[in-house]
Order: sequence, then C-alpha cells, then structure tokens
Amino acid sequence: MDDPERPDPDADASEIQEWMESDFGRAVAEGMENAGDENDEEVVKVEIINHKRGEVVGTVDTDGNLNTESEALRNVSQEYLEEGIPVLVPTTYENKDGETVHADAEVMVEPGTEGFVRAFVDELPSPFGCRLDELGDLPQPASPRGRQ
Repeated sequence: MDDPERPDPDADASEIQEWMESDFGRAVAEGMENAGDENDEEVVKVEIINHKRGEVVGTVDTDGNLNTESEALRNVSQEYLEEGIPVLVPTTYENKDGETVHADAEVMVEPGTEGFVRAFVDELPSPFGCRLDELGDLPQPASPRGRQ
C-alpha cells in the first residue's frame, strides 16, 4: 500500500483529516499483514503412547490441546495443562562481581510456549510417553533472560 504524503504545515483541516484517515488505514493494513509474520511458530503435535499396552492413547499439541479418551492420561495431565510445568533450564548470568555464573533456573513452561510439548512428555509418569524418535525432535524450553 502506498504511503500517503504528509500534508504541508500550512494545509487546512480537511487535508490533514484526509491524510490521517488514509494513513490510519495503511497502518491497519500493514499491521494485519505483519500479524501473520510474527506468529510463524509451528504447532507441534505428538502422539502419547501407553507403553505398557503398546498403543496410542492420545495427542497433545503446543497449545495444550489434549485429545484422549484415556481417563488415566487426562487425570495425570490436567494439572500440567492448567498450570504449566516447572522445568530446570541451563542459564548463565553475571553476578554483582561481574563473574559469569552457570546455573539452572526454574521456569514454568505453559501451554503455548516454546518447549511445552517436550516438557509435557518428559513429565508424564510411566507408562505414558511418546516415540523416542519424536522426543529428540521436540523443542526444549527456552532459558530465562537476564537473571541476576
């Protein structure tokens, strides 16, 4: 969309209003175009397996959507889906003496955040899990930034 030229400083009120309306329309259109670009994260979905039975009992995705008919899986998953999962992630920061410190930080990984599916599957008790080849491809939870 073309960027309408700003009116001269001596423009009358109707010219300024016309410019403002067209500029607002342009800004809204650009925002709508860019909104799709900001959320290019792929939704990750994995099958949950009951290893004892050797069968798929449900699926879970990045947004915390659990699809299952297994009451046992639903029961053990409910808290994770509602509150998130506490996970220790490696992090580094500078202490007050300027030294770099390597430590683990606890972060809550909630549905919709990077690494949720991995944290969810890791937290499931036996016999639930996913295929090992899928587990290695799942994104890890992100490290917290700027911890001091």
